[in-house]
Amino acid sequence: MRNILILLSFLSFFSLANVTSTDIKLTPEKAFCLGFTLDRPGNEYVGLNYPDVINQKWVPVSTMVEYSFNQNPIFITRTDFDKTNKQEQMVILGFHETIHSGGDAAISITYQCLDKCGTNYFKKYTVPSIVNYIQAKVQQCL
Repeated sequence: MRNILILLSFLSFFSLANVTSTDIKLTPEKAFCLGFTLDRPGNEYVGLNYPDVINQKWVPVSTMVEYSFNQNPIFITRTDFDKTNKQEQMVILGFHETIHSGGDAAISITYQCLDKCGTNYFKKYTVPSIVNYIQAKVQQCL
């Protein structure tokens, strides 16, 4: 019986030591304050610029975009970054033509902690609707 209790205590310890991820839903105001901004050069495309570092220890490692039309998912794109290559700090969305007629996208950018992270090794920042983000037109930290 004692051996079973010791085994169970080790298993519970290892389950507590798992790497966890924190999901953060970005409002337009919160996104702007962290350094996320929109780029709309004419009618070519919509781009979401994101910071290359957050709080001096979080760096981006991947992006994911889920495109939808009339609230129905169409397809998902995911980009993992090579740590040796400098990535352009923008997610380019090429759906400007449909943005006013039912097109939308949800964007997630995953950041990895570099130092003193505890068990929270990843943070995923998500803009649930780029259309709502554009309509908010936030230009200052509130």
